[in-house]
Amino acid sequence: MKTSIFKTSRLLFFCLLTLAIISGSALSASAKQSRIAIVPFTMNAEKDLAFLREGIHSMLTSRLSWEGKVAVIGREKTGKALENISGPIDEELARKIGASLNVDYVLYGSLTVFGNSVSIDSKIVDISGTRPPLSFFNQSRGMEEVIPRINLFAEEINEKVFGRKIAVRQLPQRAPAQTPSQYIHPERLFSGEFLGPEEAGGGRSPFVMTGRGDAGPGFWKSKNFRIQIRGLALGDVDGDGKTETVTISSQSIYIYRSEGGRFIKIKEINGETYHKYIAVDAADVKKDGIAEIFVTCLNTNSKRLESFVLEWNGNDFEHIVKDENIYYRAFVHPERGHLLLGQKRGISDLFLSGVYELAWIGGRYELQNRVSLPKDVNVFSFVMGDVMNNGSEMVVLFDEEDRLRIFTHAGEQEWKSEDRFGGSENYLDTPESEDRVYLPHRIFITDLDSNNKNEVVVVKNHSLSSRLFKRYRRYSGGQFESLSWDGLGLSKNWHTRKASGYFSDYAIGDIDNDGELELVAAVVSKRESVGQKAKSSIISYDLAPLMGE
Repeated sequence: MKTSIFKTSRLLFFCLLTLAIISGSALSASAKQSRIAIVPFTMNAEKDLAFLREGIHSMLTSRLSWEGKVAVIGREKTGKALENISGPIDEELARKIGASLNVDYVLYGSLTVFGNSVSIDSKIVDISGTRPPLSFFNQSRGMEEVIPRINLFAEEINEKVFGRKIAVRQLPQRAPAQTPSQYIHPERLFSGEFLGPEEAGGGRSPFVMTGRGDAGPGFWKSKNFRIQIRGLALGDVDGDGKTETVTISSQSIYIYRSEGGRFIKIKEINGETYHKYIAVDAADVKKDGIAEIFVTCLNTNSKRLESFVLEWNGNDFEHIVKDENIYYRAFVHPERGHLLLGQKRGISDLFLSGVYELAWIGGRYELQNRVSLPKDVNVFSFVMGDVMNNGSEMVVLFDEEDRLRIFTHAGEQEWKSEDRFGGSENYLDTPESEDRVYLPHRIFITDLDSNNKNEVVVVKNHSLSSRLFKRYRRYSGGQFESLSWDGLGLSKNWHTRKASGYFSDYAIGDIDNDGELELVAAVVSKRESVGQKAKSSIISYDLAPLMGE
């Protein structure tokens, strides 16, 4: 009897143990983290859309990653698995890729642009074959809907594949289509396709909308340059009493002068292949009648700054400062004239705390007074002046969202814009990480119309991706705006017509040496990439019609 009970108990114990193991395995299987590989989208378009492919990949990675439940494998690992793959990817090939990567799902797709039509075709494939592929197809007009559509697809995957419910975002309302005359390529402007006064809204120039009387065309464009212009500055850099235009590419400096209606190159200075020129400024800081050229330069091998200063010696441009660990930024203060500011770089920090005024002392540019600024403001992101026209100097800056802000020197915020301005593709890579810090555009505080009241002049680049990506930015067109303080905030005085291309840098000065001010900008119409040379030009808007009578 006892033996029978013992055998029965032992059998029951083993049954319970087996059941526990099976249950534990089931629980373990149910808690298993899903792994997904995202294959970079195929881009079918006349233009280079590599930036958008990278942006879509980054967006899907961030939207689908779910801590402890869904892991997106690294891009490099996926790239290695694709090295020997040729031709379009289908479900069968996707499963082979997934098996080689030991993942549960593979997501792939394509984006096709034909005219104004944009098509997205994508699938996520279950490698085990237990679930049918989840497909997504959408066709829309205009690039502005690509990102919202990809976002909807990510939400659909989260809900239907991974059981993760996220509130579905509504697609933004499409803005009314603009007429072709309101979005003009600089090539068309240069070829004589000017807007008439009626189209310009009654402004004095067909390119500057002011609502005042009419005038003739106030626009000029240079020839195309087969470089990507990254920075621009104006100044009399050789002491001849005329304004020169200084531009930089990644490793070269180009100096031009307008003479007799021609834009002539007077000097080209090439740097090292391991250099990356970040910014250029021209200012007569030494007060000797000749503007020095300040170039902020990064050594891409050592990740150290090797900034330098050039000056005309009567025969040529020579280095008067080399290999300085400093970011330079010069601007014209409405009351104090040319100011040179500097900020140092750290070993692990892109910007060390503290922005200083610099002065030429004993054969060097020495750090002088520290500028009182809000926390985490770098030397490229602000300007100072009496922007409220009440006798108090304020700090006007771009924040991380490209919104304008006004601060007191004590760090108190006085105003923040609702609109975004600026929009820069110029960036620095953060040491020991994949993050990028985008360097804001210049801000000008000036009295253009000679009414004893300062105004703010800024660029407003327009983005295909609406600044949704932290790492990748690409701008397709832009305009300039003048803003003045009206007691409540900065309100618009005038703006230029939109032109296609990316405005990489700009200045205010007398580019053509006619005694009148112009708004001068560098426009990039093609970025440099593998198999494609860059294309840039310089344009200027005549500001004379805006000056006082």
